Amino acid sequence: MNINCEMARDLLPMYKDKCLSSSSEKALREHLLTCQPCRRYLREYRTRQKEEVAAPAGDFSEIARRLRQHRALTELAVGLSMAVLITYGILKTVKKESV
Repeated sequence: MNINCEMARDLLPMYKDKCLSSSSEKALREHLLTCQPCRRYLREYRTRQKEEVAAPAGDFSEIARRLRQHRALTELAVGLSMAVLITYGILKTVKKESV
């Protein structure tokens, strides 16, 4: 399978994420061996990805506090739901046995 530069550049994000089929990955590797502009594009792509991943400087304490609060509320809601279901199951069992 021969691919051109446009196809190679379209495949690079999936290549980086290791999501290509073996035949597509092989074709892309073969293309990169012979195409210096695409190799340069891959290097630049990887550099851009690293820059985008870097967290911006700033104070995230408010976000962390809100996430902790959300988690606490979620755990409380799950706990209360479990208590209601267990109570319902017990009452249903007791009512069935008393009949």
